[in-house]
Amino acid sequence: MNNYRHRPRSLHGQRGIVLITGLLLLVLITLVVLAASRSGRLQAVMSSNTRDRDLAFQAAEAALVDAEERLAFEFHAILADSINSNVENVAAGLLNRNSATLSASAKTSIIVQASKADYWVSPAGANGYGWFDANGAVNNSRSIATSHAIQGVDQQPRFAIEYLGTAAPSVDCTLPQTHYRYRITALAVGASTGSRKQADTRVLLQSEYRLCLEAS
Repeated sequence: MNNYRHRPRSLHGQRGIVLITGLLLLVLITLVVLAASRSGRLQAVMSSNTRDRDLAFQAAEAALVDAEERLAFEFHAILADSINSNVENVAAGLLNRNSATLSASAKTSIIVQASKADYWVSPAGANGYGWFDANGAVNNSRSIATSHAIQGVDQQPRFAIEYLGTAAPSVDCTLPQTHYRYRITALAVGASTGSRKQADTRVLLQSEYRLCLEAS
C-alpha cells in the first residue's frame, strides 16, 4: 500500500507577492494624496485670486462713485477755469482735454489715446498717463484718492478726471443749462501684496459723466 504524504507549499513565494502588492498600494495612495494636496492648493489660490479681483472691482466702483459725487462741487470749478488749459496734469489727476491751444484733431487724438487701457497703465510720457512708479506702486502724485478709506485692500483706489468740453443740449440737459462732459478713470488693487498684485488684482474702470449746470 502506497502511503501519500501531503507536503504544504512553501510560503516564500506568497510572501514576496504580498510585499510587492503592499508597495504598489503605498505608491498609489501616495499619488492620490499628492494629487489631492495639489488640487487643494490650486483651489485655495483660485479662491484667493477671485476674492482679490472682486475686492478690487468693488473698490474701483467706489472710486467712480466718489469722483462723480465730488465733480459738481469740487472739481468742475477747477477744470472749467480758463487758467487751467493744460493738456495734462492740470492738477494731480485732473486733465483738461478741451484745451483752447489744441486743434480739433489733436484733442481727438488725445481722447482716443486715453480710451486705451495701455495708456492708463503705461509709464508717464507720450504713450502713457503713468499711474505707477518704478516699483509698480500707484503714483499718488498723478491721481486723486477717494474720500473714504476702503478696508482690506493693499492700496487705496484712486481716480483721474478728464474734462472733455461741452456738448449740445440733450433731453437730460436742456437750455439754459450747459452740458459738460467728463470721463472718470478709476484704478484699484486687491488685498495681495508684492508682485502678485501687479498682475492679478488690478482693476481699471471708466465712466462718462454728464454734468448739467446753469451758467453763473
